[in-house]
Amino acid sequence: MQNQLYRHLLDVKDGRNFRELGGYRTNSGRKIKTHKLIRSGHLADLTKSDERYLAGYGLKYDVDLRTSYEREHQPDKVWSGLNYFADPVFDEDLTDSTMSISDMARAGGENASWGFKRMLSAYENMATGQNASKAYRHLFELLLQNEKDHEAVLFHCTAGKDRTGFGAILILSALGVPMKTIERDYLFTNEVVADFVKEKLAREQAKGAGPDLLNTFRDLQTVKPAYFKHLFKTINASYGSINAYLHQQIGLSNADLLDLRTIYLEK
Repeated sequence: MQNQLYRHLLDVKDGRNFRELGGYRTNSGRKIKTHKLIRSGHLADLTKSDERYLAGYGLKYDVDLRTSYEREHQPDKVWSGLNYFADPVFDEDLTDSTMSISDMARAGGENASWGFKRMLSAYENMATGQNASKAYRHLFELLLQNEKDHEAVLFHCTAGKDRTGFGAILILSALGVPMKTIERDYLFTNEVVADFVKEKLAREQAKGAGPDLLNTFRDLQTVKPAYFKHLFKTINASYGSINAYLHQQIGLSNADLLDLRTIYLEK
């Protein structure tokens, strides 16, 4: 599985966590098409070479799940032929993916459990918040319109781990991918961002940041099995299952699910 996940990384030089969801197999044995579904971090730092690469890869839709503040401070690079949509999951970035160590200290991050609790609250908001539901519903509306092969929908937040991770969980669930595979894709972010997190922690430790503050940073900059489990605990408590959630909260009909599998799965 690890080798399969590594093959899903796209060759984007100045962007983090760009990953192809094609290649995963469903419970029925069918495979997700490539050049159709991309998850990533923001597109603000892309070079012209990256833009040409993604355009050639088939990228047609850019769904930006970030807040207005994030979009204004790091606007996506958008080129001719790329359809851009702003669909904020939060009013403010509850995952704090760009928060500095000093910001964390002021916000209470020197409490060892602050970051962890903050992330659990963010995941509850993603599962139940009105903004989140609206954003993910629109994402699925676009997915249902994306019928041509070799035309891709990219969805992203800032780091491509939480809001993007939940979007991937919903899409892979709708396509019938096994839950173990879905969780592995979610947790693969930690391998992708490992060098970034390690370097950042080393710099801040050298500046005098203590263990609790460093742990807070790690909680905010990585994903954890506990976050994944808490997300499903929240969903199951209100809806009973992820399938019921897709129907009731996202608004997908049985016909929509069949259409999604026709569009995104190989025959």
